[in-house]
Amino acid sequence: MLKKILIASATLVGLLLAIGLVLPSTFRVERSMTIQAPPEAVYPYVANLERWREWGPWRAEKYPGSQWTFGGPQEGVGAVHSWSGGSVGNGTLSLTQADPKTGVAYDMSVEHGRYLVHGRISFAPEGQGTRVTWVDEGGVGGNPLAHYLVPLIRSRLGGYLEEGLAGLAKRVESSPLPASAPPEPAPAPVPVEQAEAPVPAAPVPSAPPPVEVAHAPDAGEGTAPVAVPPVEAAHAPDAGEGTAPVAVPPTPEGEAAPASPGTVVPSSEPVPAEASPTVPVPTPAPTPAPAEGQTASPT
Repeated sequence: MLKKILIASATLVGLLLAIGLVLPSTFRVERSMTIQAPPEAVYPYVANLERWREWGPWRAEKYPGSQWTFGGPQEGVGAVHSWSGGSVGNGTLSLTQADPKTGVAYDMSVEHGRYLVHGRISFAPEGQGTRVTWVDEGGVGGNPLAHYLVPLIRSRLGGYLEEGLAGLAKRVESSPLPASAPPEPAPAPVPVEQAEAPVPAAPVPSAPPPVEVAHAPDAGEGTAPVAVPPVEAAHAPDAGEGTAPVAVPPTPEGEAAPASPGTVVPSSEPVPAEASPTVPVPTPAPTPAPAEGQTASPT
C-alpha cells in the first residue's frame, strides 16, 4: 500500500513538472484608458514617482508596516522608488525613459531580482484627450513549478493596472498640474572670428632739442675788455730796397681771400650768450713811410 502511494506521488510530481515545462514562463499585461486631458497634463503625474502614491494601486495606506523611499531626481530619467516590509514584499522601480509627449518607461525588480519587470505608460492623442496605455511584461524564471504562477500574475496585475489608470484619470481631470515643458535643445555654438593682429603704428619722430639763441648785448650794456696780444707794426722797406713778391695761394671758389698782415678780422661765428662779451679792438694806425735816406724807427 505504501509503495503504491509513493508511486502515485512521484507520478503526480512528474506530471506537474512536465506540464510546467510547457506552460509559459513570461507574461505581458496591457490596459488602456482615455483621459480628458492633453499628454503634457498627464506627464507630471507619471514622471514624478512620489505622485504615484496619489493615484497608483500600490499605496502605503493599503500596506501597513511597509516602508517607501525615493531617490534620484524628483522627475524624469533616474528617479527611483523602493519599498520593503509587510505584505508588499521588496522591490525597486526606476525610470529609464521620460518624454512629456510619449510617456515614461521603467524597470522593476521584485524580491531582490527574483522577478524582473519592464513597464511602460505611453500617451497617444485621442480627440481632446489622451489615450493612456499601461503595459507590464516580465518572467518568472526557469522553474517549471513557477510557471503555474503566470496565469495568476496576469489576472492580478491586470486588476492593478486598471485600478491605477482609473485613479490617474480621476486625479488628472480633477486637479490638473501645469504642463511640463520639454527640455530646450542646446544652442549651436557660434563660430568666433579670430581678430586680426593690430598693425604696429609707425614711430613718431621725436622733436629736435630746442636751440638756444645767443643773446646779443644791447647798445647800452657795458662790455668787459678782452686782452688782445700786441700787434707788431709792419716794417716798411726802404725806398732803395726791393720788395720781394709774396706768393699768394689761389683762393678757392666760394671762400674769402685771406686778410693782409696786421689786420684783425672779426670772427663771423656768433658768440654764445654764456661767454664774456668782447669790445671792439681798435686797429693801429698805419706808420707813414719814411722819406728817402731815412730809416724807419720801430714803434
